[in-house]
Amino acid sequence: MTKIETIVNQLCDFIPYVDSFYNEKNGIYPIKGLTNTMIIKATQKYISSQTENYTWGDGDSLDRERVRDIILADNNVTL
Repeated sequence: MTKIETIVNQLCDFIPYVDSFYNEKNGIYPIKGLTNTMIIKATQKYISSQTENYTWGDGDSLDRERVRDIILADNNVTL
């Protein structure tokens, strides 16, 4: 599998992972008004902001929390 295929697969798993934690209906830490579009845009922003000390961790919990922080900062939503 190529590196791009690996990243695409990770992202396909990551979006539902973030949603399972923060969706308004049955998320563990629901964000009122959260949409999949918000998750996708925040994930894109997060990935494009990578630096040597701030990198994609293969969709781990730290990635999820950083994406959550972007969602909260960029949208009119709250936990």
